[in-house]
Amino acid sequence: MAKVMVSIPDDLLAEIDSEAIRQGTSRSALLQKAARLEIGLGPAKREEVLAKLDQISAQLTGPIDVVAEVRRDRQRDG
Repeated sequence: MAKVMVSIPDDLLAEIDSEAIRQGTSRSALLQKAARLEIGLGPAKREEVLAKLDQISAQLTGPIDVVAEVRRDRQRDG
């Protein structure tokens, strides 16, 4: 596995370390996960996801009864 040296502002590094602790993982593992997410959700993929969300939004009419939707979801899960 290659090792790299990158420059990260101190405040961002502190946030990375805090999040790694919160997730119970290492700084390296957290940064690898973030890099994979960024690469996997590049600009083209983001546009595709946003277009799908726009399609779904266009199909919605009126307000959503969130409580009823949660109940339906729980019933489906058994």
